[in-house]
Amino acid sequence: MFVCCKIFSKVPVQLNKINHLKYSTRTAAWQISSYGGADELQFNDNVKTPILKSKDVLVEMKAVSVNPIDVAMLGGYGNVVLNSLRQLETCSVEPVLEFPLTLGRDFCGKIVAKGPRVTDLNIDDVVYGVIQPHKQGSFSKLILADSALVHKKPSNISDEEAAGVLYTGLTAWSALQITAALGLVYPRDKRVLVLGASGGVGTMAVQLLKAWDIEVVTTCSGDAKDLVTSLNPNLVIDYNEPEAMHSIAGAGPYDVILDAAGIPLDQINSYLPFLKTGKFSKFVTLRSPFLKNTDSLGLVPGLVKNAFDLLKSNFESGELCKTNTIRWGFFMPIPYAVKEINKFIERGQIKPVIDSKYNFCELPTAFEKVQQGHLRGKIILNA
Repeated sequence: MFVCCKIFSKVPVQLNKINHLKYSTRTAAWQISSYGGADELQFNDNVKTPILKSKDVLVEMKAVSVNPIDVAMLGGYGNVVLNSLRQLETCSVEPVLEFPLTLGRDFCGKIVAKGPRVTDLNIDDVVYGVIQPHKQGSFSKLILADSALVHKKPSNISDEEAAGVLYTGLTAWSALQITAALGLVYPRDKRVLVLGASGGVGTMAVQLLKAWDIEVVTTCSGDAKDLVTSLNPNLVIDYNEPEAMHSIAGAGPYDVILDAAGIPLDQINSYLPFLKTGKFSKFVTLRSPFLKNTDSLGLVPGLVKNAFDLLKSNFESGELCKTNTIRWGFFMPIPYAVKEINKFIERGQIKPVIDSKYNFCELPTAFEKVQQGHLRGKIILNA
């Protein structure tokens, strides 16, 4: 169905005026020119190499991962907010043309060029990193990234494993440390329930919580139980079992419930009784209507609707009178979190989980795999 791509034919080179290194003026990437389905993904072997800024690195790709956000963005998800961020970066009042757009968030590769203000990374370092969603992405043979969100790859994980770390890792870290405010309290004696522990964010969340010495109760389907058990949570519950909700209640109550499964918003209330009362407990969902509202209503009306929806869900749930709250979690590009995640990987406390691997030329097939859902870790593409 898809023709395997021919990468890196003989192309001219240019002198990098920033650090006097030679690299290709043209590269190869998967791009889209409009929003839609997987048939919008077009392989282009004549893409202009991105221009380095002072704190950027240019990375020759070894492996990348496909995240659910990539599939959603292919269909136009989040374009109102993302285009506003792109316009803000250009300091222009003119609308920003987002196409052709390269998707992809996290990657692993070798640095081939760097800006003059990059001091902690060197040419030829093998690194892994993540790209913010409003920027041109990682489905490219040459990847431009902010050095603050790039780290030298630890020797105890493979290139493929490194490529699947940071988007889900930072999403889990931000949801727990920032949204759930675990970073503001003494973590010991805390108990967290992770719903959907077998996916990309779920596997990262479990391992982060264990690294922070927090008690973790997890849910997953029966066929993922061995995988989740290997992450060493305190308890694994098959959510398909008839007594699953009783088991969840019996293992509680919880300081935080993290929904990494994306349960429907109207089902959240069935989990709220499992939160501790009077302890400022939180239910954090990663399936918020934030970008959906701005996409359908526009930026300002959508932001107003978001505030209304979040307040409404908290008041109607009755949790505020128990000092508990419902919160929305998001990916946040926090350099300190990159460093902490890397530290845990080096210590063997985080081991990236891979569902399946594809070649770079099989990107549309990988997108279809992600669309099917029920992943057990990350989808990886090799160069």
